[in-house]
Amino acid sequence: MPGRVALAVAALVAGLALVACGSGVAVPTPLAAEYPAAASGEKALPISLIDQTGLVTSLAVAPDAPAGQGVEAVPGSETALRVHWDGVPCDDRVTMVLVDIGATYQLTIHDHPQFAAGLTCPDAVAHRIVDIAFTRHVDPTDLSLSIQFP
Repeated sequence: MPGRVALAVAALVAGLALVACGSGVAVPTPLAAEYPAAASGEKALPISLIDQTGLVTSLAVAPDAPAGQGVEAVPGSETALRVHWDGVPCDDRVTMVLVDIGATYQLTIHDHPQFAAGLTCPDAVAHRIVDIAFTRHVDPTDLSLSIQFP
């Protein structure tokens, strides 16, 4: 009898795991992506997303889009938004934090420059774009951006 109970519990756990995997449940954060190096010999830019809403399922670097910051729907997707912003070429990493602010959401983007980058960084703009997939539809107007430079 104890063997049957253990088998039943194992089957129940496996069934629940399958249901959770297929239900669009958000994944643990931070999620990570790497923005490709701008030039040969440079390193890729790590980007992490901390999701405090439980809605995000993935983060990916997106194809080029117009310069500037903004949020738009990803063509062909009902549940993904494209976020673009301008940083500087000397950024060492980017940390994004998504929070629920009531009826809408705020994505704060922290661009972290390299140590002493202000002394050697060229006066240029580095345009960055990521796609964020959600468990459900989020309208682009419901996501505001806050760009922070530490």
